[in-house]
This record gives sequence, structure tokens and C-alpha cells, in this order.
Amino acid sequence: MDDDTAPTRAELVRFYLDTLAARMDPEEFRLLGRLLRRAVVQLAAPDEEHLIEVPAEDAARLTPEVENELLAVLSVVATGTLEHQLVDLGDGATTVLDTAAASDPEMVGRMREWTARRRTERARAEEPA
Repeated sequence: MDDDTAPTRAELVRFYLDTLAARMDPEEFRLLGRLLRRAVVQLAAPDEEHLIEVPAEDAARLTPEVENELLAVLSVVATGTLEHQLVDLGDGATTVLDTAAASDPEMVGRMREWTARRRTERARAEEPA
């Protein structure tokens, strides 16, 4: 990257991925790459739910670290910045927020409440009639 210009979004993504490649287990990094390719294809599809299909053989190897890094990389792809934090929303749900929102307890509390409501709504919808 040239010192006189801000890095492009692609350069930031490459930098982040290079950092991950150096510190992650190689098999987990390959899994992250497969999931990232699927996610980017899903995000590019208009009017879709943007659900990432995870084949059974990959799901068996999916760790919280891989899930979190997928969120982090997608955040860099979407925002073009490394200024984000992962926030635990409870019951295994995690989101990525910019640093200002992540440091705002009121904002995080509202997100946790919204997530809990959505979880309850989904559980009710899945109950047998």
C-alpha cells in the first residue's frame, strides 16, 4: 500500500485476510475462505435472504472463531474500514458494530433486546400448531 494514499477496500480485505492466514489454523482458514466465497455470492444476489448455506462437512468444523472472523471480514468488505468490534448478543448470536456503537451500552442493550425478541418470535413460529 502506498503511504500517501488511503488503502482501498480491497487492500484492507487482503490485509485482514493475510493477517488471519498467519495466525489461524490452516484448515480453519480454508473453511473461512469457502464460507466467505459463499457469503459474497449471497450478498451480491438481489432480493435474497442472504443466508449462507453451510454443507454438513463444513458445519462439523465450524468453530466460533471461524464464525467471528467471517463476520469481521464481511464487515471490512461492507464498510471498507477495520474500525469494528464483535459484540455478543446472547444465546450464541454475535454481530459486528462500529466502535462507537459497540462502546454505547444503551445501543448494545437495544440490540440485545431486539435479538431476544426475534429469537422468541422465531421459536413461536416453529412451534407445532
